[in-house]
Amino acid sequence: MRIHVDLLVLALSASVPAPSFAQPYPSRPIEIVSATGVGGGSDMVVRVVADVITREKLLPQPVVVVNKPGGGGAVGQQYVASRRGDPYVFLQTSTNLVSVPIRTGLDLGVDKFQPLGAIGFDTNSIAVAENSPFRTLKDLVAAARDKPKTISVGTTSPGGGAHSMMHKLEKLSGARFNIVSFKSGAESVTAVMGGHIHATAENLGEVLGQVELRKLRLLGIPSAKRIACLPDVPTLKEQGFDVEAGALRSFVAPAGIPRDAAKMLEDTLAKVHRSAAWRDYMARNMYEDVYMNADEFAKWLAAQQTEMLQFLTDVGLALKK
Repeated sequence: MRIHVDLLVLALSASVPAPSFAQPYPSRPIEIVSATGVGGGSDMVVRVVADVITREKLLPQPVVVVNKPGGGGAVGQQYVASRRGDPYVFLQTSTNLVSVPIRTGLDLGVDKFQPLGAIGFDTNSIAVAENSPFRTLKDLVAAARDKPKTISVGTTSPGGGAHSMMHKLEKLSGARFNIVSFKSGAESVTAVMGGHIHATAENLGEVLGQVELRKLRLLGIPSAKRIACLPDVPTLKEQGFDVEAGALRSFVAPAGIPRDAAKMLEDTLAKVHRSAAWRDYMARNMYEDVYMNADEFAKWLAAQQTEMLQFLTDVGLALKK
């Protein structure tokens, strides 16, 4: 009887597969999520970063772009947050990581993500169609002050950086604009050129091409000083409005990913920032050369909380509890 039992145990053990050890990370392609539609400034950042990582083999696996537009970044954030612990997805973001939960009440927020870092600052702009009757920013502001809510300005997301810039401009000038949200900066630019809105407040890189083609005209840039390649375009501060605004091009992964994976993604973004291709992209799109590692970016996000809550409350977008 003992012999039969031993043979049975031996047979059963032979049928159980040997334990498999985890494969080294990454062992398959990684998704990088754009929370806007195809063609806008945020989407272009995602595609450039994916291309640099893949082409320069900064990771042993390619990075593929996935678009999840909608809700001013909420759809993309939900998609990534739902993948808690999964190091095979990360998201390009900015202040909307802070604003989305405040204005939607969704179970999101900084604690749902692992900060990875930031690799550039994309300043905003205010642009109109080339044939617009508004020749200066003061003309645009005066019209919005004389006839409140009749001057439409396009932004990518409610509560985003462009919206915040326009709110600051309103507070300083007494103007009241009609803010129109689009899924991407490309849509906002198209709407201006089509005469559907009066101006766009999107990132400078998104309007430059049309400015060069003389389809759009810049009224001002909310930067600390004039852009070297645009010496004739005044800053908002020069025109009497002390406003600086833009998008920090930054990245997060889902919370709970392995520490070594988070470190590898952080280091990869640092290499992207140092790459010739990314530096060329920043130069062509007039970016400010900003880099933050994961810890620095986490501190930056924490500092945004109070200011963002006040702004969203002021504009009636903070969800009342």
